[in-house]
Formats: sequence, C-alpha cells, structure tokens
Amino acid sequence: MAEARSVQTMLEILRNGGRLERSALAGADLRQADLSGVRLTGLDLSGAQLLGANLQGCALSNCALDHVCLDAAVLTQAIITQCTARHASLRGTKLDHIWMQDCDWDECDFHVTDMTRLAALGSTFHRCTMHTAIIKEAWMSKCIFQDIKWDGASWDKVFLPDSKMEMCSMAGAVLTQCGFNRVTASGLNLSNAQADGISLYRATLDEACFDAASLDGAILDFARLDHVTLKGASLCRARLHAATSLGVDFSDSNLCDADLSHFQAVNADFTRASLQGALLHAAQLPSVSWRDARLENVRRDDPILREAELWQPTV
Repeated sequence: MAEARSVQTMLEILRNGGRLERSALAGADLRQADLSGVRLTGLDLSGAQLLGANLQGCALSNCALDHVCLDAAVLTQAIITQCTARHASLRGTKLDHIWMQDCDWDECDFHVTDMTRLAALGSTFHRCTMHTAIIKEAWMSKCIFQDIKWDGASWDKVFLPDSKMEMCSMAGAVLTQCGFNRVTASGLNLSNAQADGISLYRATLDEACFDAASLDGAILDFARLDHVTLKGASLCRARLHAATSLGVDFSDSNLCDADLSHFQAVNADFTRASLQGALLHAAQLPSVSWRDARLENVRRDDPILREAELWQPTV
C-alpha cells in the first residue's frame, strides 16, 4: 500500500514518464488527482481511491483494477488495454471516446457511466451493472457480455459486431439505429423492446425472446432463429431473407410487407399472424401452422426475382 507522504512523489515520477513498482499505488488515495496523459503500465491499482480523478487521455495497460473506485473520474479519450477489474466502481465515470481492448470487467458497477463513442475490442463484461450506463454511438466488437441486465436501457447507434451475449436481458429497451450483426445471443430477452430498424444480420438467436417487441424494418437476413418467440411482435417491412429456424413462434405477430424470401422454417407457428403483402418467394415452410393467419396479397413467388436468380451470362 502506498504511503500518503510518498503519493505525490510517485505521481511526479509518472508525470515525468517514469515507471513504478507494480504494487506501488495499490490502495493509494488518489482522489481528485491529476493523471491526465500519464502512462500507467503494469500497475496493481487494487483498492486505490480515484474518486473524481482526472485521467483524461491517459494510457492504462496491463493494470489490475480490483475494488478500485473510479466514481466521477474522467477518462475521456483514454486507452485501456489488457486490464482486469473485479468489483470496481465506475459510477458516473466518463469513459467517453476511449479505446478499450482485451479487458476483463467482472461484477463492476457502471451506474450512469458515460460510454459515448466507446470503442471496445475483445473485452469481457461479466455480471456488471450497466442498465443505467449512457451508451450511444458506441462500437463493441468481439466482446463477451455475460448475465448483463439492460432492461429499459436506451441505446443510440450502438454496434456489437461478432460479439457474444450470454443470458442477457434488454426487456423494454429502446434501441435506435443499432446493429448486432453476427452476434451469438442465445436466450437474449428483447421482449417489449423498441428496436425498429435493428440489424441482426447473420445473428444466432436460438431461444431468444422478442415477444411484443417493435422490430419494424429490422434486418434478420441469414439469422438463425431456432425456438425463438416473437409472439405479438411487430415486424412490418422486416427482412428475414434466407433465415433458418426450427420451431419459431410468430403467433399474433404483424409481418405485413415483410420479406421472408428463401426463409427456411420447420414447425413454425403463424397462428393469427398478419402477413398481408409479405413476400414468401422460394420459402420452405414444412409443418407450419397457419391457423387464422391473414394472408391477403401474400406473394408466394416473385417472377422478377426468380428470373434474376436464374440469370446466367451469355457465353
């Protein structure tokens, strides 16, 4: 543990580009400290108090942040790589415009944390408190989210390409212009969510729940939807081109003008679903229930699309 009388000396060493022993700042009182632009490499900051500290533009690499307090700290434009944190507190912290890579966050508190324009790659978030975090215009690729509750969250322009969402819930969330392309999100709960236009291209969504969700204009092309429930969901003008499914439930859903061309679904349930104007060109739907479904103006075959698919260049 750092001695109070030596903290300022150690901070000066860091500000001058020097290095410290790994445990030099463990448990240190660094409240309101100015560490802007400083490089923190290979340090054990476990238990350190960084309440309200200024770490704007700093670089944290290979640091241990267990039980660290970063409440109300400013890390705007920081670079955080290969750091681990367990039970860290980042309540009201500014993590905006930062680059994060290969970090592990375990049961950390991101209450009202500002993650605007966060860019994260290959990082893991396990059982973290994040439902009140401010997440917008963010990009989190190849990340792993485990047992995260985002119920009622509001996201704007958030993209999670190639990420994994394990046992996550976003019930009632508002997702504006978001993209979850190629995510693996088995068991994801998006019931009652407002996610018009969301992109779930090539996503694996086995056993996910979208009951009563608004997914108008959503893109689910090539998605896997085994045992997915979309009871009462609105999918007007949604795209499910070449998606595949076993046991998907569309009962009471609205699929007006949706594109289900080349959709492959075994044992699908369209009971009382509205499919007026939907495109089912070349769809394969064996053992499907159509009980009381509305099928006015459904286009089973599109001759123009068929001609395009069969076109071959002249020799």
